[in-house]
Amino acid sequence: MKKPRLIHGGRERLEPDGVTHRRDCECARCEAGFTPSEHDREVAQKRAANKQGRLAAARAWQRKKERERLGQLDLAQYFSRANASADAEVQRLRTLRARTLADRRLDALLLLRQSGISLAAALAEVDRRFSPSGVPGVDNDNGDRRGDDNRAGGAADVAPRAGEL
Repeated sequence: MKKPRLIHGGRERLEPDGVTHRRDCECARCEAGFTPSEHDREVAQKRAANKQGRLAAARAWQRKKERERLGQLDLAQYFSRANASADAEVQRLRTLRARTLADRRLDALLLLRQSGISLAAALAEVDRRFSPSGVPGVDNDNGDRRGDDNRAGGAADVAPRAGEL
């Protein structure tokens, strides 16, 4: 449906509320005497203030939600970094555990200690059994050298693994 054409087209002047015609409005309606009363103006002003308040509250709520979302994003990044750090530490500890389990000197030391030998005597015995004779720079015997008769001392001084005694 088409809007009716105004006699004084475009001369309609409204109050800041956007609904009420101003006192100096020159539209046909106002010139015909249908101007809003003071009470109508007050009601329209309150209605407009309430509408602006609702809009401002909605914008504030949106800003708060965005702040919370950014906070959650920061928190997620923090936890992601913490998880990556913890994963790296767990991997490091697993590697160390695997190296420790593969160390035949530690197995021999534990067997000697379980058999009741003092710590000093057990350490001396482990050092005697696994001395790096002829192999410079070796500080850990992680390899299984059974059957390797080419090294100094032969295969006779290789200590048995845990559970083989």
